[in-house]
Amino acid sequence: MRTLLWISLSILPLSLATAAETASWPQFRGPNGQGIADEKGAPPPSEFGPAKNALWKTPLPSGHGSPCIWGDRIFVTSFDATKKTLEVIAVDRQNGKIVWRKSVDTPKIEKVHEEGNPAASTPVTDGNRVYVYFGSSGLTAYDFSGKVEWHYAIPLYEGPYGSGTSPVLAGDLVLVSRDYAPDPTLFAVHKKDGTLAWKADLAKVRIASSSSHATPLIWKNQVVLNRPTRVAGHSLQDGHELWRINTTSVGDATPVADGDTIYAAAYNMGSDPAGVVEKTPWSVALAKYDKDKDGKLSKEEVPADDLYFLRRVGVPDSVSGAHFTIKLFFNNIDGNKDGFIDEAEYDQAFIRFRATAENNGLMALRPEGEGDISEKAVQWKERRSVPEIPTPLSYRGQVYAVANGGVFTAVDAKTGKLLYRNRLNAAGTYYASPVVAGGKILVCSSEGIVTVLAAGPDFKILSSNDIGERIYGTPAVIGPRIYLRTASNLWAFGEK
Repeated sequence: MRTLLWISLSILPLSLATAAETASWPQFRGPNGQGIADEKGAPPPSEFGPAKNALWKTPLPSGHGSPCIWGDRIFVTSFDATKKTLEVIAVDRQNGKIVWRKSVDTPKIEKVHEEGNPAASTPVTDGNRVYVYFGSSGLTAYDFSGKVEWHYAIPLYEGPYGSGTSPVLAGDLVLVSRDYAPDPTLFAVHKKDGTLAWKADLAKVRIASSSSHATPLIWKNQVVLNRPTRVAGHSLQDGHELWRINTTSVGDATPVADGDTIYAAAYNMGSDPAGVVEKTPWSVALAKYDKDKDGKLSKEEVPADDLYFLRRVGVPDSVSGAHFTIKLFFNNIDGNKDGFIDEAEYDQAFIRFRATAENNGLMALRPEGEGDISEKAVQWKERRSVPEIPTPLSYRGQVYAVANGGVFTAVDAKTGKLLYRNRLNAAGTYYASPVVAGGKILVCSSEGIVTVLAAGPDFKILSSNDIGERIYGTPAVIGPRIYLRTASNLWAFGEK
């Protein structure tokens, strides 16, 4: 088994070379997840939208995954909320016509946050098959005609927020990180027949209810995961942990590599001073909400829209669960489980949930050695305006990142020196990751605004394009064309 695995890994550069020869955006954020388009030929337009440079538009059911492209085929996942069905859909890249669509059998649809979607995963392809993951059912491989070649069932994820990770390829393996409590697991499946190569139990972290939705990064024959409380490298032979850098992060943003350096966004709400809420004195809280005057607060007495202790910077109050309240975490704060919160438990909540910024930030990592390499691996950190979900972008000597509220940051990739931090002309939440093509960086807000910036050390907005629909998926770019998944459509933009 080990010999076969190492043989398969040895052909990894060949598979990447094949992708480069074919017009492709084969996985989440393109070739090897870098978010960088092939820069041969003309760049995509800076200005586009429903009334300008729209080549075609194809209505689709909802889905938060990104387009996966090989040759003339675009593959996306979708969820029909009315029919309660999951689908895999193949679209002709030239004209936007649906070539085939296949329903995915599952006895139950996984639960998701109201901002989430059961079709949150981006497919991955090697040009022969397309590999699709749903948290409701597991992994399925299709040929390019839509025929199911194999299915590897994974039990339904029962968590509250859904599974946002995407599968990746490494040689002959398809990998999926199911980094969810109580049993976080990394799966490796043979891409030829769907049989299990190995399954690794990931280290359980100290936050019992924590989960990560990041997609694995394949780097130097390792699987790199941004996890709750750590960034870690795992063996491609059997999945065991090789090294780790400790954080106090939730670990939701996918890491990206550039040569020997890994860039990871280690986000925690308590790390940004702007998100720390002034504590309401206990006496004031009792006066307002202790209806039976027993000196404690029951769950019924605690308000849903007050007594905040952390806020997500730049996220509107209308987003459910965006900000942390005593009500939201009542069961965790009630340490003695008597059904009430007393003053000591109240005070402890503000201490416990406000993690320090020491181990968090946008980080440059040079992993060398084994075990805990936190002290020597971190090259620099930028602690302000750290992305929670969007992956950083490393391009031409700079690292770029977008945080909620539309705060866009650029730092020098080698030194971590801040080049600029400015607001885009689009506030609100950001789920899509920045990508770049021909020196143009595309940044999508959830409100449907695509900002195009000039790459470089100076902040320069080239355009702000209102698509008119919510955007959760990261755009794909092939040559002079942009492919964008919105709430109800798949778009192709380019100069006619």
